[in-house]
Amino acid sequence: MLFVLLLLSADLWAFTIIQASNFKEGSYTFKMEVQVSGRGAVKKVPLRMTSLKVKIKNEKASSEILKVKTIRVYTEPGAYIDIETRGYSVSPNQWVTKYYRLRKERQPAVSDKGFIEINFENFAVTFSPRERQFLTSFR
Repeated sequence: MLFVLLLLSADLWAFTIIQASNFKEGSYTFKMEVQVSGRGAVKKVPLRMTSLKVKIKNEKASSEILKVKTIRVYTEPGAYIDIETRGYSVSPNQWVTKYYRLRKERQPAVSDKGFIEINFENFAVTFSPRERQFLTSFR
């Protein structure tokens, strides 16, 4: 009976992935933390995201305002879902936290090669939830 209950409760499992890093891109110095939560097991493919939290602190050393343009979740390298499209600004020495609870019909199923992309004005930061790794690229 216990085995049957474990099988039925497999969908009730949840995961949270939290990763933070410091960045120095051009004249910008900032800290970013990404938190991904979802249903199921982390090792299960695809990864079903239920919420996303992005915290950014524009360090005092930065003299410019950091502008976030979009936040996208790439379920695969060619397919994405927009999470934030209006954009927002982060002034020097300011923390900005954005939390996105994703409705059931908009919950992305991230494959092994999927990632989260935070687009800034002149560059982008990508985060791979599977590898728990940040990458930056200039445009």
